[in-house]
Amino acid sequence: MARVLTLPPSADFLPALAHGLMDGAVVDGFAPRGDPLALARATVFLPTRRACRAFADALLAASGREALLLPRIVPLGDVDEDALAFSEDAPLLAAPHAMSPTARRIALAALVARWRAALAAGAGQAAVAAGPAATFALADALAHLFDDLTTAGIAPERLKALVPREHDPYFELSLDFLRIARAGLSAHLAEKGMVEPAQRRDALVDAEAGRLQALGADAGPVIAAGSTGSLPATARLLKAISRLPRGAVVLPGLDRMAEDAAFACLARAGDGAPDHPQYGLARLLGFLEIGRADVIPLAAPARPARELLASEALRQAETSDAWARLDARLPPAARAEAMAGVSVVEAQDPREEALAIALLLRDALERPGETAALVTPDRDLARRVAAELERFGVVVDDSAGTPLGETALGRLARLVADAAAADLAPVPLFALLSHPRATLGLDPDAKAEALSALELAVLRGPRPSPGAAGLIAALDAFDQGTLHPRDPRRRVGAARLAPAKDLARRLADALAPLLARAGREPQPFADLVAAHRAAVEAVAGPLNPDADDPAETALAAAFVEIADGAADGPDLTLADYADAAVTLLGDTMVRPLARGPERLRILGPLEARLLAFDRMILGGLVEGTWPALPETDPWLSRPMRAELGLDLPERRIGLSAHDFVQGFAAKDVVLTYAAKVAGAQSVPSRFVQRLRTVAGAALWEEALARGARWRVAAAALDVAPPVPRLSRPAPAPPLALRPRRLTVTEIETLLRDPYSIYARHVLGLAPLDPLDAAPGGAERGSALHEAVGNFARDFPRELPPDALARLLDHGRAAFRPLEAFGAEHALWWARFERAAAFLVALERERRPALDRVVAETSGALTLDLPAGPFELAARADRIELRADGRADILDFKTGTAPTARQAASLSPQLPLEAAMVRKGAFRDVPAAEVGELAYVELKGGAAGGEVKPVTGRKGAAELADDALAGLTGLLAAFDDPAQGYRSLAAPQWRGRFGDYDHLARVREWALGGEEDE
Repeated sequence: MARVLTLPPSADFLPALAHGLMDGAVVDGFAPRGDPLALARATVFLPTRRACRAFADALLAASGREALLLPRIVPLGDVDEDALAFSEDAPLLAAPHAMSPTARRIALAALVARWRAALAAGAGQAAVAAGPAATFALADALAHLFDDLTTAGIAPERLKALVPREHDPYFELSLDFLRIARAGLSAHLAEKGMVEPAQRRDALVDAEAGRLQALGADAGPVIAAGSTGSLPATARLLKAISRLPRGAVVLPGLDRMAEDAAFACLARAGDGAPDHPQYGLARLLGFLEIGRADVIPLAAPARPARELLASEALRQAETSDAWARLDARLPPAARAEAMAGVSVVEAQDPREEALAIALLLRDALERPGETAALVTPDRDLARRVAAELERFGVVVDDSAGTPLGETALGRLARLVADAAAADLAPVPLFALLSHPRATLGLDPDAKAEALSALELAVLRGPRPSPGAAGLIAALDAFDQGTLHPRDPRRRVGAARLAPAKDLARRLADALAPLLARAGREPQPFADLVAAHRAAVEAVAGPLNPDADDPAETALAAAFVEIADGAADGPDLTLADYADAAVTLLGDTMVRPLARGPERLRILGPLEARLLAFDRMILGGLVEGTWPALPETDPWLSRPMRAELGLDLPERRIGLSAHDFVQGFAAKDVVLTYAAKVAGAQSVPSRFVQRLRTVAGAALWEEALARGARWRVAAAALDVAPPVPRLSRPAPAPPLALRPRRLTVTEIETLLRDPYSIYARHVLGLAPLDPLDAAPGGAERGSALHEAVGNFARDFPRELPPDALARLLDHGRAAFRPLEAFGAEHALWWARFERAAAFLVALERERRPALDRVVAETSGALTLDLPAGPFELAARADRIELRADGRADILDFKTGTAPTARQAASLSPQLPLEAAMVRKGAFRDVPAAEVGELAYVELKGGAAGGEVKPVTGRKGAAELADDALAGLTGLLAAFDDPAQGYRSLAAPQWRGRFGDYDHLARVREWALGGEEDE
């Protein structure tokens, strides 16, 4: 009869197993205590490598730290099934190698891509390439399905016999594809002399089972512990071991407290409970042909009340009526005992949850020798907790590792592909060049200086032409002065421009293999992979597969694996390949070298299954995370999977439930979940909800109160003493630093926001354009003013007969630099055509009364002030000299012009220009009285434009005198050293922030509303 034992969830599994093995309680007639050589004859199978390492330590502890030869400890199952390490004489080690998962993934992605294209073409639609992410996701699901079929021993012929009766038509199409893909993959593997990974894994396990059966008593003591036999091949190995003369199987956490009838129906065919934590063990016992009563307890429960509480809480729904008789099985006193060591942290959000967990882990270090672990399937929560622990100087590793694509080198590989796919657009290019590993053969300081010059010269503002040639041409144009930034103080000198050009040339050479494949035409996948690796190594240096950096080793291995299967991959455009690279690099996990205190751990549920800690924190207990939502198979419907005999998706919930029960049985257990996740209300895990129901409201509130102290502590960490609200800044620099020259347009800024004048002219700060900024109102206004000004200079007196055509010619020349931005150019050119028609009509109406027109002319007027001369400068859009000797001043606006009231007070541009005309301050314009002041809006709407006169009740002369007198008084006030440059003295728009408001910290001092005057 099979020898099967179990250890309860509340027992420390590996120490108890070690003591039982040493004392002869596991294998009949084998008690190696006292004989340091006896253990070497034994073989122990455990689920994971981590469990194997921990069991070796447990054996040493159980022996009293005496010298002994360890048994052969072999990892088997779940986490490490792809790395089985059986003995050297296992007969199947010479069998065909398994196809690498990456190569199979790429080959299946190619099949899926062709199938989707055929479906689109068959439906009469254009064969639009599906996104690579969707294609690889379907390929992954297909690979998992093939693994399930192999694991379940389902022959390909079963697919041919499967008839999707009354199913969605999609599944008929998918089933046809499955048959073809299964046959195609089998032929492909046969051609290469390989097998599928699951096929080789199962063959290895079956070979080991056969070897042990053949050896019989000569196999020595053989123990398989901690496995639930979830895979059929593993179950067959467990069965073989359990029937060896000196074999034993030790099950983790078999529930011996549930009623016999309830346990018996768990694995019943047709109406079992695959989402129950004991479903896998119940099914395994049936396969082993023994009953639950035949299983031998290896140790008594350390916390029987806790185990009974979990058993009751997670019983299958069909027997939940037993809760009506709960007091008989679990009296209130027993429930109180079970909940005594349980705390519940109901955090507001994941950040608070992570900080509370970090405090719980940190607290464990305060007690000598105490261990603690966070167990969660939520990788984001694990990373948050690790980051929060660094606040206390505690470094702890997330044992699951970091996705390769999220490591520094992985991000660099992605950025290389993204920058090349975007034809070196400024944003991805700047991200690539800013990466610390993107050295391009330069030392860090030299690269930083070159990048700074490159950024200022061509990356900020409108985008250069595509590709490396466009980037280098933009630098040359900047050097020659034909490409000017908006602010001359941003100009980069020749000494700084030379390193920028060198950086651009190095980048062009490094990315040449990828840039040569840019465009919309699909390229062979193998060529793209080779070009990608070559570009990465040209940017960051050769990848060393034996480097000390685990990420570099993983990236080198990933490129090799991808290249090995690339010949079978789908043809992709470079842009699609860049998207696919995220997926291809994202699934490889990089596990860092061990660091941090051994007493703290962050583990996944599978890794923690057999490990014991003084404090066990079960985190991320919300629906969709623990347990994860059942994934729908995109290839087979639920009835089709059931007809084939495949596990339903709920089986994963049962495994999650088993892991939860194992962790919940710890001495000090903390359950944590966030009330909101990603801004949406979350639902606590069904495990938590069931525990709350069975424990009762009073005991649950006590558990919440115990957890609340950690929430309060977490909140207190970020509490800072109250800070008084900032006052509105008004810096008062020395008179020697204050500007002695302003333009008429800057006078409005001086009136509305003096602080901006201080920032620009005293501090010398000029705002930078955003990276890859699309052209906006400034570019449109500049182009329009250039076109209208050049037209007026060509025809200062009389208009030509074809005036509109001539104006449009000037417009084409002025708008030509914006043709790189197709959408903006098309919109603005259409508006300019309407504005040009309006302007020509306006010109024909005004020209008869004019002698000549002076366009885009500059001027300056010197004012005598207490601190010395002050120069008022202006560049007038148009001054019209009339035949009667007077002058009219027009200013063109592509946006909304100031009103007459604003022009007389806070927007005095035209009145000040009038004062300058009266004093003869403009070049080519004699002193003259001003007749009309007007803004001309050229928005290009339905009417084309509109004239908005400034003169009204007050004439131009009066407005000019008032504006000049007001300006003189204002400037005289700023000649007082005590007068500060106040922030937002008279803002035009409330809530609209300017270029320097972040320096004035407007959002901080303005939060309380207007301050008292």
